[in-house]
Amino acid sequence: MLLEMATGNLAFRVELNGSGDELDQLATMLNDVAEKMQNIISKYEFKNQPYDYNTSQNTTKQSDAELIQKVIDYIHNHLEEPLPTTKELSKMFGTNEFTLKDSFRTIVKTSIYQFYNEERLKKAHFLIEKTIIPLKEIALICGFNDYPNFYKAFKKRYKYPPSELQREKENNNQ
Repeated sequence: MLLEMATGNLAFRVELNGSGDELDQLATMLNDVAEKMQNIISKYEFKNQPYDYNTSQNTTKQSDAELIQKVIDYIHNHLEEPLPTTKELSKMFGTNEFTLKDSFRTIVKTSIYQFYNEERLKKAHFLIEKTIIPLKEIALICGFNDYPNFYKAFKKRYKYPPSELQREKENNNQ
């Protein structure tokens, strides 16, 4: 049996090599879980939401706003991957590092890395709340290399450890 998971869009596929009722049941269960996760994730706010550029302080050019929206979209679609350097990002989006960093900070009011990290933690918080995926797997899905780094970042951001967040399974039992 093969289980594939592309964490960027949480697409799952199960193929069976062999036969047996247990494998069929497992494949059906995994496909059901994958479908439910896809439905949950597709409703979540962090995925491809346009940033509101219409603030009273905003004097940024439209082209800069479009550039930053593309960077934000890229970050949302690649949360499970390490963030490219600003030099690599600037090449990807056809601009220079200074313009990219300055425009991002002006529009989003934070650095690119801080935004990336915040979005990974939001995704992790959501997955912990709405799924029963083990915490170590959620850490990997959200782009953290290991659980201790995820734990420290989560606790620093939310002021409580990920294990204290009430899970969907626990919510249904109460």
